[in-house]
Amino acid sequence: MQQKTLIVAVVLFSGLGVTSAQATSQVSADADVLATVRITTTVLADGAPLTPGTYELRLTQERPTPAPGQSWEARRWVEFVAGGKVVARESAEVLRDDDLPAVGASSVPARSGTRVEMLKGGEFLRVSVKRDRERYLVYLPVKR
Repeated sequence: MQQKTLIVAVVLFSGLGVTSAQATSQVSADADVLATVRITTTVLADGAPLTPGTYELRLTQERPTPAPGQSWEARRWVEFVAGGKVVARESAEVLRDDDLPAVGASSVPARSGTRVEMLKGGEFLRVSVKRDRERYLVYLPVKR
């Protein structure tokens, strides 16, 4: 009887481990929802195609390796989520209102909200999300 109880306990705990692993592989536990965006053309995210559709954009705690002279806080990874699954990710440039220059055109903070726009020449799609005092810019090359 004790052996059967032990076997049932092992099977139950094993099943919970598999369920937990599947749930965490679908969506990052440390992600934070930035916005919902609609992509209207096929683009590349981290080198992989991202098809047209509506995606939840989530900010992760991961940071890409900064370029020489750039701070660790200048970039963050964002995930594109569809149907509860992460389908792509790309790095985002982080601009803080506190770091804007005192004078000039760049001294004015961006307005809050989300914008998805094709850049001049049609080579890149830019996703811009302003939340609180931070602006996240994601540049996605258009797939030709």
